Amino acid sequence: MKFSWGHGILLLLAVFLIGMITLVVITSSQELNLVTEDYYPKGINYQQQIDKEARTAKLDKVIEFNQTANNIVLKFPNLDSITNVSGNIHLFYPRSYRFDKKYEINLNDSLYQIISKDSIMTGRCIIKISWTVDSIDYYQEKTLMLR
Repeated sequence: MKFSWGHGILLLLAVFLIGMITLVVITSSQELNLVTEDYYPKGINYQQQIDKEARTAKLDKVIEFNQTANNIVLKFPNLDSITNVSGNIHLFYPRSYRFDKKYEINLNDSLYQIISKDSIMTGRCIIKISWTVDSIDYYQEKTLMLR
């Protein structure tokens, strides 16, 4: 049997179909990560986020971020009346939401928040801090390479 142009077309279609099936299998097995589950309500209320960031930018000092071998150390600014501080710290990992961690703010007397690295993944992390001092909201974020 001789190889003709009909055989070539049939071979081309077979390779195309195998390629398409492979593409569908690979794409359907990929994990889809949303940045956040409630992205639509957060998008609607984003002006509040902009206001928090603007208030933080007006501060003389912002939160200082440091790493030690075992801890992440956050030094909060000394505001005039820092008696009532509340809020949360979100360690956001862009590669997967499964690595994300959330902590409540619990400052010591020197205005430090210390987070142990024991249960934290290494790699690129965005630390998002949303805090309230005497009913005034602030927000700051910083990208760190955790080691």
